[in-house]
Amino acid sequence: MVKGVYIHIPFCGIKCPYCDFVSTPVEDKNIQKDYIKNILKEFDLYIDKNFSVESIYIGGGTPSLLSPDLIVFLIENISKKVSINTKPEITVEVNPENYRFADFKILKESGINRISVGSQSFLEKNLKALGRKHTPEDVIKTVDSALKAGIENINLDMIYGISGQSLSDLEKDLKAYTSLPVKHISAYMLTAYEDTPLGIKVKKGDYSLPEEDLLLDMFKLIDEYLEKKSFHRYEISNWAKDGYHCRHNLLYWEGKEFLGLGVSAWSYLNGVRFGNTKSLVIYNKMVNKGEKPVEFYDPITPEEKRKEKIFLGLRLKKGIELDLVREKIDFVKQIVEEGLAQIKNNRLVLTPEGILVSNYISSMLI
Repeated sequence: MVKGVYIHIPFCGIKCPYCDFVSTPVEDKNIQKDYIKNILKEFDLYIDKNFSVESIYIGGGTPSLLSPDLIVFLIENISKKVSINTKPEITVEVNPENYRFADFKILKESGINRISVGSQSFLEKNLKALGRKHTPEDVIKTVDSALKAGIENINLDMIYGISGQSLSDLEKDLKAYTSLPVKHISAYMLTAYEDTPLGIKVKKGDYSLPEEDLLLDMFKLIDEYLEKKSFHRYEISNWAKDGYHCRHNLLYWEGKEFLGLGVSAWSYLNGVRFGNTKSLVIYNKMVNKGEKPVEFYDPITPEEKRKEKIFLGLRLKKGIELDLVREKIDFVKQIVEEGLAQIKNNRLVLTPEGILVSNYISSMLI
């Protein structure tokens, strides 16, 4: 049963130096329109699947480079063809400098009820270091415009672990974030992916990321500060007010079926994980020939499914059932003794210290 649909928009005004997603600087409206038409053609290739859609997520790239009418056209055409739940969560990622009241009003009237704003920071020096072009005032205007248009479910993205960032800087950011009437905050540690401009600078020694002890202090500060402001952590990087967890992302972490559409999008259907081509040219050619633009197939065996439950489940604050890792009980006892994990209600839950080394813990458990 297909519970979620993810749509990847690969267009950006600029490519951020830390970004590892497939995106390209394209603002040509004709190219954008043709791509949306091809998304719908690709969707038709899966129309025989059993859909009961709880969430649709339009990410990127920068979806807000598209005109809101084009996004509405996309959502309406998908909604006509498959079963959509009565009250689905429909999210669009936006950059702070793009949409304003009239744009959000168009989205709201079409049923879009959640936006995720790529705010990253409210400090000018951080935005400059991250290569962002918007200002803190742009974020405030975006939130205000969306609220006035009737979209109250708003997420703000935050990046921490920036070179030169202090705990005092981070606290200033947290104060700014929580001063706005938003329902969800995602806080991501800056990661130097290998082939990104940032990754290359770090490898050359031209950019220094904070030490692990400072990163741990930053995570603890974020977690404690947001909890005091009634944002409750439910996943490693996500905090929400009660009732505003991101339903789409929970589908991934809980192993539900979803369909990904567009360049580089991944899907999980019928026990198989598969991914589309990363080439826009190849994607368009294949879809126009009536072919699924899939380049990567990964059938998930029962053992691999068990491993995924461990890896994805440890991301969640509720952790995983202890029975999943009984055979690794000695390692479990070790990480509990080291303060990296706790056992609560017969579940293994990572502590903040464990979260920073979660990849290591997952690899040892699986």
